[in-house]
Amino acid sequence: MRRHPGRLQLAIFAAAYLTYFGVRAITEGHADRALDNAMSILDVERWLGIAWEGAIQSVVAGSQLLQTVVNSIYIYGHWPVIVGAGVLLFRYRREHYYSLRNVCLLTGALGLLIFAFFPVAPPRLTDLPLLDTVTQGASGYRQILPPTLVNQYAAMPSFHAGWNLAVGVVVFRATRHWALRAFAILMPAAMAFSVIATANHFVIDVIIGVALVVVAFTLERASVASRGSHVAIRDAVGRRNPHATCMATTDTAAPLRPNCVTGCGPERDKYGGDPRRPTVLDAAPDREHAGMPALPQIGSSTTSSEALQIVPADIPPRRTDPSPAPH
Repeated sequence: MRRHPGRLQLAIFAAAYLTYFGVRAITEGHADRALDNAMSILDVERWLGIAWEGAIQSVVAGSQLLQTVVNSIYIYGHWPVIVGAGVLLFRYRREHYYSLRNVCLLTGALGLLIFAFFPVAPPRLTDLPLLDTVTQGASGYRQILPPTLVNQYAAMPSFHAGWNLAVGVVVFRATRHWALRAFAILMPAAMAFSVIATANHFVIDVIIGVALVVVAFTLERASVASRGSHVAIRDAVGRRNPHATCMATTDTAAPLRPNCVTGCGPERDKYGGDPRRPTVLDAAPDREHAGMPALPQIGSSTTSSEALQIVPADIPPRRTDPSPAPH
């Protein structure tokens, strides 16, 4: 998998999708409970004064063109955008891809718990006077994704709004191009409007979806900061005790010489060289075979003054007489 990181990412999302099917099987028989939860959410919205589903849909209800626009945003602005952004980020901005992946997986795991224990029917399946604009204007979408493959009672939270916000945040961070940044800002807002205008989500569904993404980004950023602090502490310890750091990172197949101070690996020794490369010191035992006096060994009986007098015989000693040399 290390040689094929793309396959690993596909395997991760395949496992997540299979888990989704498992949760769908759990909530499939809870239609009555999902409808009751939807009415409870509507009561909370009315109490908070944010029951805006009818007002938002009224903006597009009188225009077939606007209905087509919001239907297109809902259908083509979610999975195609997420997959396209994921592929491009994985290819050109790998660190931002991992941020998007982690946020989607974390929020997805939290969302699956909500799907299992608090299923919510979308507004279009309730008795509210709202139009199912996607079914009426783009029936082919319901055929591509039939109810047997989709969790009908997973309105809470809205991942259409939440994950599109995650894509917008990551794309905005990953690029400085004005057009891409404008898309990163407008696209999540358009999706949040569309999911309500098409009667697929309540207002609270959008709020919870956005809140989960914000929490996930906060946790992801805290995790990155924690890893950075750990690396900084390790580097600081390495500077204070280089031998310990070197011992911790040395390849046993390439033992170092005792004076390993910098580099902390088999590549470098005290002087920045390669420990595998022979040096003059490594060749010291062969000096006698070459007719040269051996170098003094540390701890031997040879004094420092004697060591300084070891010179080849064919080199005359340096004059110490202050009198001028004869002409």
